[in-house]
Amino acid sequence: MKTFAELHNRLLGLAARLDGELWEDILKQLNPPESFPRDQAVRDLAFRDAKALAGYVPDLRKLMRDNSPAKLPKEEVAAFTAIFSLYNLAARLPVLLFAVADHKDNQNLTDVYNGYRQVLLELTAYLTLAENAPAEKDKNQT
Repeated sequence: MKTFAELHNRLLGLAARLDGELWEDILKQLNPPESFPRDQAVRDLAFRDAKALAGYVPDLRKLMRDNSPAKLPKEEVAAFTAIFSLYNLAARLPVLLFAVADHKDNQNLTDVYNGYRQVLLELTAYLTLAENAPAEKDKNQT
């Protein structure tokens, strides 16, 4: 992948098909307040979804290294912002799982959470630079 727009499209495709039949079965079982899916199935799904999105972090970091945030076209800033939003939302999955007592000492979950925490810091810094770049360009031209 060479652009944030390409990565964004790939992530949208992944998100649209996450867990296929398992997700559909969970939705069929969910009819509050009468019926709920198995807790463990829902937790497993959330953990797997968080890991699936985390699998694209190396691609994301490579794009960030290869593309100066100050030189991004508006379309790429928009695609990056959408990617950031998706990761920001996905980071809530491990946080939610930590609310379950059984997962408080889960090292795999801790690793996924720490990975998200780190990548969100990197994405925030990059986005700040990308969003402030036009203002800096305008200031330097006057």
